[in-house]
Amino acid sequence: MGGTQQREILAERRKKIAENRKKKLFFSFIFCILIGAISLGTYVGFNFNSIGEKKSGLSKEKSIVAETVLPTLQNDLTVMILGVDERKDDVGRSDTLMILNLSDDNAALLTIPRDTRVAISGHGYEKINAAYAHGGEKLTKKTVEKFLGMDVDRYVKVNTAEFGKIIDAIGGIDIFIEKPMHYEDPWDDNGGLVINLEEGLRHLDGKTAIQFVRFRDSEGDAGRVRRQQAFMRACAERLSDPSIIVKLPEIFGVAIGAVETDLSTGEMLAVAGTLKNAEDKAQIKTGVVPGWWQYIGGVSYLVPNAERLGEVLNTNLGIETDKEHFERLSSEYLPGIESDAYDVNPNIKKDLKLMDYMERQKYDFSENDT
Repeated sequence: MGGTQQREILAERRKKIAENRKKKLFFSFIFCILIGAISLGTYVGFNFNSIGEKKSGLSKEKSIVAETVLPTLQNDLTVMILGVDERKDDVGRSDTLMILNLSDDNAALLTIPRDTRVAISGHGYEKINAAYAHGGEKLTKKTVEKFLGMDVDRYVKVNTAEFGKIIDAIGGIDIFIEKPMHYEDPWDDNGGLVINLEEGLRHLDGKTAIQFVRFRDSEGDAGRVRRQQAFMRACAERLSDPSIIVKLPEIFGVAIGAVETDLSTGEMLAVAGTLKNAEDKAQIKTGVVPGWWQYIGGVSYLVPNAERLGEVLNTNLGIETDKEHFERLSSEYLPGIESDAYDVNPNIKKDLKLMDYMERQKYDFSENDT
């Protein structure tokens, strides 16, 4: 097998990887659209009234929604998305942290694992989810800006406990549980967190769906991120069901109480419109902060690979950042002797270099079927 043929095989493999990745991007898009849309009750209220009045045919109901035309953003916008487990008499911590960057009809979503070790102003180095416990969304925003070297314009905060009510409102979700999930913590979740999910295809209500997302095992944040993606996929599949149309009034009514944001109504509409355009053009990209898993003082952290993170932002996600910022940051975040690398992002530069190298060398892979 010549170098040209091997290059074609690698290109085909990269294409398949890209296609799978686009599916994951779509799930993230659905998640973001849901967050933005639930705050738009005043704008789409006329749809609710029309849906309630026209129960004679689903096609009419679908056409009402389809004909809703959303504006798009005129300027770039960066939104911090927080999933927070707020509890009674406890400010809580951020279970989920994503940074959504919107530019023209392009959208990029960076997931920052909750165990990422960062410098929090006034508190030293801690897991990034502690920033919310110390200072809410303001300190989290400040921490993210310092960490990524970029401005964050707006935030969307979702109360994960309330979010379970949205899952109930859509009638639950179907999801495949890859292994038994059993966990108990008497000190967590206002009197005790109990997770008891069996392996197999299961129908989850709001309570059990949140348990699925919150479950932690030996994989740490790696497993949690993967389950969040599965969760978003399940939500996307449920929301695509035509029967969901008649439930929109109830869904929106429940969701409004689960979300807090400083986006204006106009911005919410424009964010939803821009995301929709980006999805139509397959211009939604996702990435995760890469790094090394390491125990420091008996606590498991994800120590960021700052140099690689800069590459993920610039090359994978198309977000322009200061290269020197990440070079400086790389001297601040270094792995210890015992550490495990964590990087689930496609390495575009490395793949291209490998393909170019094999093309130049003209290696014969005739006896290599892989």
